Amino acid sequence: MRSLVCAALGLALVAPVWAINKCTGADGKVVFQDAPCVQGAKTEELTVRPASGRAPKPLPPLAGDPAPAASRPQTEVERIDAQVAASQKSRRRRELEERWVPEAKAAIDRSQAQCDKQLKELQAKKSSANNNLAGATYLASLANEMSAVTTQCDTKNRDLNKTLDSLRSECQSLGGCP
Repeated sequence: MRSLVCAALGLALVAPVWAINKCTGADGKVVFQDAPCVQGAKTEELTVRPASGRAPKPLPPLAGDPAPAASRPQTEVERIDAQVAASQKSRRRRELEERWVPEAKAAIDRSQAQCDKQLKELQAKKSSANNNLAGATYLASLANEMSAVTTQCDTKNRDLNKTLDSLRSECQSLGGCP
């Protein structure tokens, strides 16, 4: 019994304020625990404070942290978890703004430049066609190839734009990417 009381007082030195339940069973046995007493046991809640008698004020929440539960002050673990979450959110927003969104834009520009280059090359080949049946067949094949390149480029650009929109949306949800 005495060791339980010493343990409870020792815990008071580690934590700023602890609620300890003193549970007295039907047989008169007294148990100290941090969990609520079992049903039927006499319960008495003891508040253990630091030796100075004053508990330190809880740390204020960080900017952007979710509000602590209204029924109790925010614990140190909750505050640190909120700080880690805010840090991860900030890091992801920075990554999106500084790397992923610009890279997605650059990929769209590279793809468009490559498509333009292919189409110009095919257009240049048109001038070398003869004005005969073979030339007409060659022009038709070039037109089909240009159509295929245009369709392929359009599909690729739509996919790249969808990726960019997704990255921008995520970035904006994190408070970035104006």
